[in-house]
Amino acid sequence: MSLFSKNKNPSDRIRKADASTQRLRDKRSKLNPTLDEKKINKINGKIHKNNVEIDIAKRELRQPKVEIDNSTRNINFNKNDNSKQLHLHGHYHNHKAKK
Repeated sequence: MSLFSKNKNPSDRIRKADASTQRLRDKRSKLNPTLDEKKINKINGKIHKNNVEIDIAKRELRQPKVEIDNSTRNINFNKNDNSKQLHLHGHYHNHKAKK
């Protein structure tokens, strides 16, 4: 289960993960370390997920994700030397993923 949407921009994901980490740290500070060890470990796991999300978003800020376009565009230009006309012919093929 992912806590953060990958469609948001990296700076928004950093802000959201940072706020979530702060809430989790506040919650963890209120727990008793000897009695609530399982809860503390669970909170530490969520904090770790937030830290991973922040790291991924920072890397995306440094080098943005490249979207791969699986479409083909062909354009042919034909012009005869004696003609004053230019003939353009184009094709666009959208290769949808087969399910």
